[in-house]
Amino acid sequence: MSPGKRGWIKKYFSILVNYKENLNRYPGALLSPEELFYAYLQPTGIMYGFPANLLFLDAKIMKGWSKDETFRVLLLEGLILVDHLKKGEFDIESLEASLGRFVEFYEKTQIERSKKSWLNFKDATVYEKLESIINQRIDIKTSFSNKLWTTYLYNSLIFHDLILYDEYHKGHDTHRIKIKREVVALELVKVVAAAAHSGYEIKEPEKAIFDVFLASADLSKSGRDQARDFWDQKKTLDDIDFKFDRSWALNRYILELAVLTVWGDRQVNEAEHQFLNDLTERLGIAEEEKDASFIAIQSFVMKNHEAVPYLTGKKDSTLLMDGATERWRNILGRNKEKLATELKDSKELLALIAKSTTEELTKEEKEKAKNQLKDLARTIPSLTLFMLPGGSLLLPIILKIIPDLVPTAFRNNQIDDEEE
Repeated sequence: MSPGKRGWIKKYFSILVNYKENLNRYPGALLSPEELFYAYLQPTGIMYGFPANLLFLDAKIMKGWSKDETFRVLLLEGLILVDHLKKGEFDIESLEASLGRFVEFYEKTQIERSKKSWLNFKDATVYEKLESIINQRIDIKTSFSNKLWTTYLYNSLIFHDLILYDEYHKGHDTHRIKIKREVVALELVKVVAAAAHSGYEIKEPEKAIFDVFLASADLSKSGRDQARDFWDQKKTLDDIDFKFDRSWALNRYILELAVLTVWGDRQVNEAEHQFLNDLTERLGIAEEEKDASFIAIQSFVMKNHEAVPYLTGKKDSTLLMDGATERWRNILGRNKEKLATELKDSKELLALIAKSTTEELTKEEKEKAKNQLKDLARTIPSLTLFMLPGGSLLLPIILKIIPDLVPTAFRNNQIDDEEE
């Protein structure tokens, strides 16, 4: 499949196999539809404008694709996912029937319109229309002098399309969605600007992130002027009103864009921590959610650091793991005693956790550990975090929180490894 050439969507459906297995990756009984939506999409990188993984196709197929080609397929899969979470089980035929709904969503809300080829003035097929729309949505039609982030970040507000498509599915008025898109996009850019100015000085990566998100927002001239004025006058969180309906997913997205911005230089100072605390309070998000957002972003970068240009050194990876460890301590430490009691009855899970401190678990072992953590999550809600992005990377942290859970031999190995 070549997503840069005409006809790639038809080709996509012809090679889509084993998709049902991927659709059962997370426990619907434990996670809400919005949490499932987030759990599937966050590891792909679509929230951050960096396409790292696909939802339904094997990652091997991405070899040889450009990043914008990967992003095209990822946007299509995101739209498909929203349909699945609303309709339940589906097959290839019903997926293809959804294409017309995707086109209708974009054109009725005027977020994007399909373009006809100058060689073909007849009505385009639904496949051609959707390919045209997706191609235009991925592209950022602007130029930047700063190349640090913009060499790999594409349309960083594509994730907002999927949130709006979910609202469209719920029957929201298309004119209301059109208006809300501009309002929310402007507020998201303002959050990025306020986050960048929350530290002691503006760093180059923070300005670059602002430029990327401003270009991605595709605002009207009035909106662009407001966004630039917000940046130039160094306005703060107090100057953002958030006067629009916010779902759990949108709140999480706003928070993670702020985390991504303040963490652009891989350091978060005291003033930036306070900004994130204030934002968390304004959005009505629990402290545990803020910690989980940090973990999600850190885990994403740890898994993709070889592909992310601004994170290639061992020192940076160590810095990430240390920060993630501290936040998992905060989250799981609140349920330390109950966690210890429950885990002591699961010898197989303990053995897997202990093994993870000395070597990488196999795919089957990670799946086994996750399935057993699902059972524990019914009594300890904090453990649902292990099923969200990055959870399997951080299993060893349980032993740092409760070191007496496993036999001495395992603990000795852990100490030796840490000393090395």
